[in-house]
Amino acid sequence: MQIQSTPIPDALRESFAAYFSATAAAGQFSNPWQTSALPGLADVMRWKLKPNQQRPPGYKVRPVRVPPSALNDFRALDSAATRLCWIGHASFLLDMDGRRFVIDPILGRAGGLVPRVTPAAVQPEALTQLSAVLVTHGHHDHMDPNALVQLARVNGGRTTFIVPSGMASMLPRECRPVVELGWWQFVEIEGVRVHLVPAQHWHRRGAFDLNKALWGGFVLSGTHKVYHSGDTGHFKGFELIGRVFAGIDAACLPLGAYEPRWFMQTQHMSPEQSLDALEALAATHFVGMHWGAYDLSDEPLSAGPELAYAEAAKRGLGDDRLHVMHPGGSVALLGAAGATRAEVTHRYRPE
Repeated sequence: MQIQSTPIPDALRESFAAYFSATAAAGQFSNPWQTSALPGLADVMRWKLKPNQQRPPGYKVRPVRVPPSALNDFRALDSAATRLCWIGHASFLLDMDGRRFVIDPILGRAGGLVPRVTPAAVQPEALTQLSAVLVTHGHHDHMDPNALVQLARVNGGRTTFIVPSGMASMLPRECRPVVELGWWQFVEIEGVRVHLVPAQHWHRRGAFDLNKALWGGFVLSGTHKVYHSGDTGHFKGFELIGRVFAGIDAACLPLGAYEPRWFMQTQHMSPEQSLDALEALAATHFVGMHWGAYDLSDEPLSAGPELAYAEAAKRGLGDDRLHVMHPGGSVALLGAAGATRAEVTHRYRPE
């Protein structure tokens, strides 16, 4: 499988020069553009020891409803369309041009320790005939070795694993073949191009591997263009991604794990910033993710969707473009590239 470079006009390279230097210096990757320092251990202690003022008195974490018919409803959507099923957290099943992809599959506890509040909508045995499994970065709530091994087994060793540079050695041995990509590289899988693009984030799985591997988002380009941000703070790279991949049909963007802002802002976006990212990307459809599965931060579990709906109303963004779903909900992009219509199942409404 040949790794290729994403075609980028020289004018964009000149205008966004800092976003093309994702190489490891002294054995570590970095965000090469200017950004605030990521929080350290002292910041973690300051956050965890301070009372949480984001939640009302008596607040209890409750799971989000998972429709029992989710996968059947996904299959019932127009098979000629590009279809996205939100498994939960940042995990998606994507059907495009007769090919199936899973992005950031995590189906149980994060890192084996952090409990799952809302169960995954789809189990590994249903995720068959996969052309590729994509992982955006190495954090425990995105790279789940147990899920990866299960997907390798149920697909009989016939699926490709695509990861950022430095991550191949971290995958279980069952996960082969594996392809590593740097930013602005892609591989073509049976007519669908899978591009790794920049994100403002970081890597760590253990005590001694800080930023030893790269991180990023993915753009899958076939009949339609679908963008998955991975974990990221808000950064100027969204504008560049939107210009390189003009006409993004759907952008999967986060709605959770953003409070307190002083701690999270360099690595996770608020719902308002995710809507800003949609505009910078010039994408047609917003697909919400990264909320409801794990209790990772200070905001209430459903606060992100509530803020997204309120902010979208201010911006005149309606249900024809804003898609926040229950886990197992699906979006089908109808028509040719530049899809303006979408069919949605199990839309989530704040109570």
